[in-house]
Amino acid sequence: MKPLIFTTLFTALLAPSASTALNAKTPNVVFIFVDDMGWGDVGCYGNDFIDTPNIDQLAKDGMRFTDFYAAGAVCSPTRCAVQSGQNQARIGITAHIPGHWRPFERVINPQTTMALPLDVVTVAESMKKAGYATGYVGKWHLGRGDKFGPDKQGYDFAAEINGPHLPGRFRSSAPTVPKPKPGQFRTDYESELCESFIRKNKDRPFFLMLSPYAVHIPLASKSTLVEKYRKRAKERKRSLPHPVYAGLVEEVDDQVGRIVREIEKQ
Repeated sequence: MKPLIFTTLFTALLAPSASTALNAKTPNVVFIFVDDMGWGDVGCYGNDFIDTPNIDQLAKDGMRFTDFYAAGAVCSPTRCAVQSGQNQARIGITAHIPGHWRPFERVINPQTTMALPLDVVTVAESMKKAGYATGYVGKWHLGRGDKFGPDKQGYDFAAEINGPHLPGRFRSSAPTVPKPKPGQFRTDYESELCESFIRKNKDRPFFLMLSPYAVHIPLASKSTLVEKYRKRAKERKRSLPHPVYAGLVEEVDDQVGRIVREIEKQ
């Protein structure tokens, strides 16, 4: 197994954490893009209510940014910037695709491009050129998958899963990808796909991007976690308007832990 560069990105924060081995020629790279997670929702940024031990460990072992800003504070523009390495306004994706539909708002939003153009060189295409296996799991939100999905943008393996519930709108570049089990939670299913990709590419450098639908609305978390945070709020005599959200943050943290452990096993 190659050395690892591990990056976790919160769309509201844009805060990477990187491991050692930066001097390796072809380190493995895992990029986790968490949609709509607030910067103050994890322990390494001061949250003492939600348990995020795996993300906190990455921050402890790596790098934590405290003054970092996003040019686009919503989904599609930030995804565009990450995939292209360009300012999203240069490409024209200035709002979440398909754009705003509120006709009576006072601020008029500019027109937005409806997909990441295929002629834009993506990070996956650059990594492939450098000899990497490339994989994408989760939410894409950069254009219709059949024409502009991750498998059209340089990802060898792509499991595009849109929508908050399984099976949701599912597309894959590999017809043999196992479908989710009945009753399986989305975060667990995404983690299984990532673990499988890591195992299959353990003997070559790989670039894996996980973009979980969590913690995007509508919120749904495991009942055990929801009850855990309801009980914790009561014990601490704190109001907690969103115990489901707290549970979902912990689910994402568990995804991080599963990926790290799978890499360490290999």
